[in-house]
Amino acid sequence: MSFLVSGIDWLTSATLKPFLDDRPAVDLEAIRHARGNINEIRMRLKGDEKACLALFRQAVEEGDAISQIQLSQALFGMKWGKDSAKVFALLTIEDLEPFSYYPQDFLLFNSAYDEAMEIRPNFSMYETRGKKVFGQAADRGYLPAFLELKCAEWQWRKDSYGFAVQLRPFVGKGDRLLDFFFGQALIHGCQRGSASFYEGLYWAHMSGLIVFKYPSGFQTFESFKSSYWDANVQFKSDDFLFAGKVILAPSSEAWEAFAEEKLYSVRVAPLESYSLQHNHEQIKSLLNELEISGIVGGGLVQTSEETEEIKDFHIDSLTLYSDGKDIGKISVHEETSKIYQTFQNEKIQPIIAFVENVMTRGGRASSALAWLQQIAKS
Repeated sequence: MSFLVSGIDWLTSATLKPFLDDRPAVDLEAIRHARGNINEIRMRLKGDEKACLALFRQAVEEGDAISQIQLSQALFGMKWGKDSAKVFALLTIEDLEPFSYYPQDFLLFNSAYDEAMEIRPNFSMYETRGKKVFGQAADRGYLPAFLELKCAEWQWRKDSYGFAVQLRPFVGKGDRLLDFFFGQALIHGCQRGSASFYEGLYWAHMSGLIVFKYPSGFQTFESFKSSYWDANVQFKSDDFLFAGKVILAPSSEAWEAFAEEKLYSVRVAPLESYSLQHNHEQIKSLLNELEISGIVGGGLVQTSEETEEIKDFHIDSLTLYSDGKDIGKISVHEETSKIYQTFQNEKIQPIIAFVENVMTRGGRASSALAWLQQIAKS
């Protein structure tokens, strides 16, 4: 907040407004020139929600999908930040609350659409309307729209290698949120300690959206970890605890030493390495015809040549079922990447080849299953 406001706090915003030009002077072209900076759009609208809704209607009439999306986010930011009570003549963009947004199945867009068009909410229309508008924006190269489309498409399968493959062509092009989602998909969808795992951690870290937490005072890290509770706690790796977008580390120095050793030297895998050649329609047809389902696990691996017991720490397995009957298991040794599989039915070989491809690239069994489920419902 500026020094002027803090120095005259005896005056209220209501007292100041008559003496300051706080009216929005903005058209749709000014919104476009903000280049997706939501807080800049808020600065230009100066708390005038009616002007925002009017511009949204104009964007609908002109078929400007990108402006519709940006104005819907700005409207949310204005309501959340209580912009109507601010004296924008005394503010700079740095004074506004940082705007952060995560894909929410087109929720902000549809809410703004209903309010702007003065229609009753029709939730059955939300997905169709969202996919249409966000698809148009994505076709024009608007990456936030592409990310939201993919998040809606993959829904509960975003922490998988398959989701990372969808995002890979657009990573490193300036959209920090997309980079973060890509990184998270590799972190949670790949074998811990694999090259893909560290590449994911690199992108998530570089996005700046990971939250780090450290012990305070004389608290030991073990005590800190045991006292930390979060429903998103997933796993431990490299002496760190991963909890959603939060990472618990012994100290900032420990994390920086790790990043220097493992992350800053990461060799980003080339785009072509994410191109898995497979016949989508053939696999989809087999999955549905044979009613294929699966369960992720580990333990004893049996092949026609040998029986080898490998600890759960060393193995990642996917058991497939056809019409509820166990038809075999495919596993990958985490250290050697050796594949074990017990399938006898040659008809499902395209499915097995696809799963092998995913798992030998560092993808976990859960990632392979998530991708099969995605193909089946596509």
